Amino acid sequence: MKNIKIYTIVGAFLVIAGLFVACDTEFENPNNPTEDVVLQTKDGLFALATGIRQYYSISALRQVVEAPGITTRELGVTNTFLNINELAKGGAELPAESGGITNPWVNLLRAKGMAESLIEGANTVELTAGTRSGLLAYGNLFKAMCLGAMVQMFEEVPINNAADGAAPFSDRAAVLAESIALLQEARDELAGTAVSDDFASAVLWTDLSLTKVINAHLSRYHLWAGNYAESIAAADAVLNDSDATNSMWIFDANNQNPIWNRTINSTDLKPQTNFGLLGAFVPEVGDGRIAFYLGADAGFANADAGGQAISEMLGFAATNTAPFPIYLPGEMMLNKAEAYARQNQLGNAVAQINLVRQKTDDPLGVNANLPAWGGDAGSQSEVMDEIYRNRAIELFLTGLRWGDHKRFYPDFSVPQAANTTNERNRNFYPYPTIERENNPNTPANPSI
Repeated sequence: MKNIKIYTIVGAFLVIAGLFVACDTEFENPNNPTEDVVLQTKDGLFALATGIRQYYSISALRQVVEAPGITTRELGVTNTFLNINELAKGGAELPAESGGITNPWVNLLRAKGMAESLIEGANTVELTAGTRSGLLAYGNLFKAMCLGAMVQMFEEVPINNAADGAAPFSDRAAVLAESIALLQEARDELAGTAVSDDFASAVLWTDLSLTKVINAHLSRYHLWAGNYAESIAAADAVLNDSDATNSMWIFDANNQNPIWNRTINSTDLKPQTNFGLLGAFVPEVGDGRIAFYLGADAGFANADAGGQAISEMLGFAATNTAPFPIYLPGEMMLNKAEAYARQNQLGNAVAQINLVRQKTDDPLGVNANLPAWGGDAGSQSEVMDEIYRNRAIELFLTGLRWGDHKRFYPDFSVPQAANTTNERNRNFYPYPTIERENNPNTPANPSI
């Protein structure tokens, strides 16, 4: 990774950002730069921008994938650690003090706080127009990504961090609206003023198309918000972009792929065989995505965590430096399929399903190589089921399945008791105890 020597700046920022709780920090590190250096100079803002990428891709990305992956059976638990076994069991007894809940909350709020300070700096520090547009678009993107990941897991979340720890909470609709507004502003900034060479060389990396990533998240969040025409338009903007860059998180020997670290380098988690899917959703024989994502049989998960069959991890976590996609091209096709299906434009939806099923030239190698779908193209429910199945396979371990299942099957009955085999064992997580103890605005916990 570029600009790796940013740890002291990032460490200083985590102290000064007022991250997520109301506790006061009573110590100083003379080796850390002051807040003025980080937030009131161009070089400090560049270092912070690089630090956000490093922190999100290593620390936050793990939480985006791991906790929801356990909750929706993508991952089988192979260790006796309490936190991950609590997530596997879920139910009303899932404790609010569990690290499995606290870790994603803390890491995503930290990353979001860093993005918020970058946005503030971009709007206050004297910069060239192209440097400002780049920093603002970049900060908006990361804040929107953090909000989107959090609203998948928690019923309400703070849109803005508060230095005193007492941040107000907002519901899903408001959070999605804010995320969309952030991304639209980011897109408009880039369209209005090209980023400066200074910003591009100091902050961006070769495996990133900033505009395509922004449009990909716009498609995602518009879909979640029910803005179907807008979701389709944003997906088309990605698919039709002449920039062939595949936007990836990149890793090296010092900054290792966090999903590899949890599924191969440790004995904690393994992907579930058949992607954790059951019944009619099990992948078809010959689906090329099975061999892409899943390796040899690896035994079974812990009996107390479900005992499901598990496989070795391949795909985007096969090695410690394997790049991990920020979004997949197949998601854009499936976003369009769902948006069309929800408007009862079933012919258009099936056409997008078949683009995914029949792919043989996916730029990331995620090729189903299947024949056209043979289901009932006149049945909205059957079309929706096929879209969900393809999302579950195509977008395996990207942190999206929990939200997908809730969106496709809102009437699914989640048991109050601990359950290790249901397609999902919670609708939302309880709020972490650490937040409740420090933030008087923390809402009541959801029942399940």
